[in-house]
Amino acid sequence: MKLNILALLFFSFCIGQNAELFDKGNDLYNQGRYLEAIESYSDIIKDGKHSSELYYNMGNSYYKLNDIANSIFYYEKALLLNPKSEKIINNLYFAQNMLIDKIEPLPQNQISSFFSSVINLFDYSSWQYIFLFFEFTAVIFLILYFISKTPLNKKRYFISALTLSLFFVLSLIAANISKNNYVNDNPAIIFDKQVDLRTEPNLRSEEINTLHEGTKLNIIEKIDDWSYIELKNGNKGWLTSSSYRLIR
Repeated sequence: MKLNILALLFFSFCIGQNAELFDKGNDLYNQGRYLEAIESYSDIIKDGKHSSELYYNMGNSYYKLNDIANSIFYYEKALLLNPKSEKIINNLYFAQNMLIDKIEPLPQNQISSFFSSVINLFDYSSWQYIFLFFEFTAVIFLILYFISKTPLNKKRYFISALTLSLFFVLSLIAANISKNNYVNDNPAIIFDKQVDLRTEPNLRSEEINTLHEGTKLNIIEKIDDWSYIELKNGNKGWLTSSSYRLIR
């Protein structure tokens, strides 16, 4: 019991200390002391605490210092925790407008865009709960169908079980797609001033183009000191792994 009380007191102390650091960082930011604000926010991160507001404020501080790579990096981290936040999306947009590389995403047809928007309504874990719910309720109505004595009720239970089974299959497909998207999504931000994208993982290979700091990319695989990446316009190539930082 004493150990639990001590652990609770220590936990409460840590929360209080981090809240003070957060408020201190906000005060320093409002005073225009952005580097000191970043130091205060960084102390919270070193303590293993993370939140969209913390990363958002870090992004704002770096933006004020005209450090676009870091500002985009922390806005992207904030967006992972709060993907529907308009203020994060807006500030990220402003920061991206200052990039040298203007990379447009691949266009999607209306059908692909619709299915993507549906799948993105929930994350993988939420889709899991949804398809388990449909599976459970479909089984219940199927049992009611078998034990029911009246033809009208049997018909109603059968149609309900069939409809719920269809929703179960659709939500199961959505869950699998969402899981694959999450597994294959390995975003990073370039921090080197510029880095060459190459056809092969060596300095002797042909240069595809040159990328600059702040550009977002997706890591497909790594071989030694090289990474095979994809840009949002579909272009792929190799660059040095030391040139970027992973967002997740």
